[in-house]
Amino acid sequence: MDKILKSLRMVLFFCLFFVLSSLSHADGSQLKLSLLIEEALQNNLEILASKKRWEGYKEKPAQASALEDPMLGLGIVNLPSTFSFKDEDMTMKEISISQKIPFPGKRPLLKGMAEKEAEAVSFEISETSNRIVRDVKTIYFDLAHIHQSIEVTLRNKEILDGFAKIAETQYGLGMGMKQDVIKAHIEVSKMVEELIMLDQRKKALEAKLISVLNRFSETPLGRPEATVFKRLPFTAAELGKLAQELNPTLKRMKTMIEGKGKAHSLAKREYYPDFNVRLAYGQRDNGWVMSRRDVFTGMVEINIPIFFKQRQDRRVVEAKLEIQAGETQYKAMTNEILFMIAELSSMIQRTEKQLQLYKTGIIPLADLQINSALSGYRVGKVDFMTLLDSRLTLYRYELEYHQALTDYHKSVASLEAVVGRRLD
Repeated sequence: MDKILKSLRMVLFFCLFFVLSSLSHADGSQLKLSLLIEEALQNNLEILASKKRWEGYKEKPAQASALEDPMLGLGIVNLPSTFSFKDEDMTMKEISISQKIPFPGKRPLLKGMAEKEAEAVSFEISETSNRIVRDVKTIYFDLAHIHQSIEVTLRNKEILDGFAKIAETQYGLGMGMKQDVIKAHIEVSKMVEELIMLDQRKKALEAKLISVLNRFSETPLGRPEATVFKRLPFTAAELGKLAQELNPTLKRMKTMIEGKGKAHSLAKREYYPDFNVRLAYGQRDNGWVMSRRDVFTGMVEINIPIFFKQRQDRRVVEAKLEIQAGETQYKAMTNEILFMIAELSSMIQRTEKQLQLYKTGIIPLADLQINSALSGYRVGKVDFMTLLDSRLTLYRYELEYHQALTDYHKSVASLEAVVGRRLD
C-alpha cells in the first residue's frame, strides 16, 4: 500500500509540475478590457471590411445623379446613289452631339436613394462593431473565469494536500483509515486533472481572442482584471426605449424604408417624359455651278409614356408594396429585439439574485461547515469523508459563484449589443 501511495505522489508531482510550468509561461501583465475593445474596433477584419464597403457605397450618390454620357454622331445625309457629294443640294457630312436630360426632380431622387443606401450600409459598421465588442467581452469574461478557476483550484489543491497529510498523521497514530489517505490523494489528482483542462481551455480562449483582435499568434496575453459585480441601472422598459432609438439594425431598416420612399416618388415621376437634346452641324460641298452653305440642326425629343398601365402604374404599385414590406419587417425586428431585451433582463435579474445568495448565504455557510468539520475530525467526532465532502462542496460553490458572475457579465454584454450602447 505504501508503494502505491509513493507512486501516486510521483504521478501527481510530475502532473502538477507540468501544469505549473505551463501556467508560469503566461504573461504577467494585466489585460484591460477597454484597451482590447479599442484594439478590436481598430484592427478587426470584419469591421475593416464593413468600413471599406461603406466607403464604396459613398461613391454611388454622385454616380446616380450624374447625367448620361452625351452621344457623338458622325454621318452622311442624303447621299445619292451616284455617291457624289456635289449632285444634290442637301447632301452633307454631318457631325452631331446629343444629351439625354431626365425630367426635373428625377436626378435628386436618384441621388437621395443612393445616399440612403450608403447610410444604411454605414449602420452595418455599427452592427458589426457591436457584435465584435460583444465577442471580445464574452471571451474576456470567460478568460477571467478560467484564471479565477485556476486560482480556486490551486488553493483547494493545497488545502486537500493538507487534508491528506492530516489523514496520514491520523492513520500513523492509529486514529484513521488507509482509505481516507487514498481518497484524499485521489481528490488531489482530480484537482490536477482539472488544472490541465483549465489550462487547455485558457489557451483556446487566448487563441480566439488573438484572432478577433487580428494580432500575430505569438503575441503574449496578460491576465484579465478581476470581474466585479455591478447592478444594471436600467429597467427592461427603459432598455426597450433605448433600443428603439439606438439599435443599428433598426436604424438601418428605417433608413432603407426612407430609401424605398424615394424610390416610390421616383416611380411617380416616371409618368413625366425625359428629354433628348440634339445639335448637329452639316457640311455641304459646293456644286458644279453654285456654292452651298453649311447648315445647323437642332432637335428636342421626348418619350411619350403611353404604356403607363403596363409600366409606370406597375412600378408605383411595386414601390408601394416594398415600403409596406419594409415597414412590416421593421415592426417584426422591433418585436424581436424587445423580446431579446426582456429575456436577457430576466436572466440578469435571476443571476443577480443567485450571486447575492452565493455571496451572503451559501458560501459563508459552507465555509462554517468546513471549519466545524475540521475541528470535529481532529478530536475524532467527524469522519474524514465528511470533512472531505465539505471541502469539495465549498470548492464547487466557489466555482459556481464565479461562473454565475461570468454569465452575468456576458448577459450584460449581449444586452449592450442589442440595445446599441454601453450600459455601465
